[in-house]
Amino acid sequence: MQWPREESNLRARIRSPSLYPLSYGAVGPQRSARSFEQWTSVGRGLVGMVMVRALVVGLALSGAAVGLASDAEAGAGSTRLGVSFQVPPVWHLTTGRINGVLDPVTVFTISTFRLTTTPPSTGICAPALRRAWRANGAYVQLTEERDGASRKRMLRRVMRRPKRFRLNAKGAGGLCTPPNSGELTFQEGGRAFYVFYGFGRNTSQGTRAAATSLLDNLRITPRR
Repeated sequence: MQWPREESNLRARIRSPSLYPLSYGAVGPQRSARSFEQWTSVGRGLVGMVMVRALVVGLALSGAAVGLASDAEAGAGSTRLGVSFQVPPVWHLTTGRINGVLDPVTVFTISTFRLTTTPPSTGICAPALRRAWRANGAYVQLTEERDGASRKRMLRRVMRRPKRFRLNAKGAGGLCTPPNSGELTFQEGGRAFYVFYGFGRNTSQGTRAAATSLLDNLRITPRR
């Protein structure tokens, strides 16, 4: 085996009796060299264990991040991250991320169709929405900017929450979904939010009204 120069030098020093007094050499130069080899082997084993453990923990955290998505009972009232809301009847609530964005933090995604969040995605686009898209469907996602510096900048530029939301975007947008999808921002109680939404071309006025009502009736706990 070819040893690195530093290890070769150290091994030579350990094996050389002239470099150490007899009192040190009670175990003998050969046993010192053997001890060095044993400790080197142990050290390499520990490094390998740490690397494997770090990989396992990283995979577990990654799985947990995308594994939070779950379908909740339609028509139920819910509170998440200090935001209370009512899921419209026959709609589906998904908590956790459905794309690769960590901040802003996803509060909820509510859609008329059930979402499958695997495999995990990256970036702002949400393939789960595109896979489940319906021409008569709809979705609303609420996210909150929680990073301190970003939140402060956003609070300086976005309007306060309107009394009534207007979801009238035309064309593609939102989380990279087909027409008619859009995005808007607002603030309330020292907190800054994004709303991403989308409606299929054949979505009924009743479904659109349900989406608007969902946002109009949000109850947001002020930031402390």
